[in-house]
Amino acid sequence: MRAFFVLLSLLWFSNSTADEARPVYVEINQLSESEYLLKWKIPPVMASGKEPGIKLDHESCRVEDGSTGNRPMGLLGRKHYVCDQTNPAFTVQLSYPGSNPGLTSLVVYKSLSGETAQVFSGPEVTIIALPLDASSTEVAYQYLIAGTEHILKGYDHLLFVLCLIIIAGGLKRLLLTVTGFTLAHSITLSLATLNIFRVRTELVEILIALSILLLAVEIIHQHGREKNSFTWRYPVSVSSGFGLLHGFGFAVVLQELGLPQSMKIEALLFFNIGVEIGQIIFIGGVIFIGLLARQIPAIKKKERVITDVTVYAIGSCSAYWLFDRSVLLLG
Repeated sequence: MRAFFVLLSLLWFSNSTADEARPVYVEINQLSESEYLLKWKIPPVMASGKEPGIKLDHESCRVEDGSTGNRPMGLLGRKHYVCDQTNPAFTVQLSYPGSNPGLTSLVVYKSLSGETAQVFSGPEVTIIALPLDASSTEVAYQYLIAGTEHILKGYDHLLFVLCLIIIAGGLKRLLLTVTGFTLAHSITLSLATLNIFRVRTELVEILIALSILLLAVEIIHQHGREKNSFTWRYPVSVSSGFGLLHGFGFAVVLQELGLPQSMKIEALLFFNIGVEIGQIIFIGGVIFIGLLARQIPAIKKKERVITDVTVYAIGSCSAYWLFDRSVLLLG
């Protein structure tokens, strides 16, 4: 039964990647009063042939340079538009061949004067009006939601937090451990996003997988022992050290989303708050499920077995990620 549950967990988690939190990125550059360059980047989680068709829609605008209308055109692409009237109020349209798998969208509009505006939209929004004019409140809300969604879809970060919960044990130690992790990743998230310090993305993802594997091994190694290793005695130091690393991982997504020029600090702050909200939701859910499960005698009796199965699944998954990401880096 242990092997069966480990296999199921491994298969489920190994199909999950950080790319799922990335939006469909659409950029519109105004080249003149009547010319526009549309560019897009779609996350690689989309199956071939399922990519959305992306276009600017206005009766006076047409595609130049032989670009094909609104058919799906791959993960990367561009279209050059010429309009018969100046500064038309067109819309960006995303047309999915089937259904949207849950991807959000980020539309960035760069005007002829050099001003930049951008807006996040949920999966249900497929038509966005241009030019964009989002208020400061809307921008704050958009980045807050983006941060929350990122952590809840970032399965590698969640597995690391789950290991911290197991190691911390008591509520007081858990609060201190999570606080250390939060403060640490907030520092490197800010440094990386503001381009003060940069680390190669592929290397960060490998080290994040390694950090999860190390904690899983430590939990299994100390099973039934006195638990006097450095990790168990000083969980705050461990969570803070690895938190610096995970902050670079959070920054990868935020760098891809970009920061509005006039609200860089505010957008960074609310994205980070969103990450913490998602983290609190996850920790609260784990504690609630744990307390509820302990009320069932059969589960309480097998608590150690269930913990072992969970940790073995986490270790197997992180080992898979470590190998997979290492191959990508070397390849």
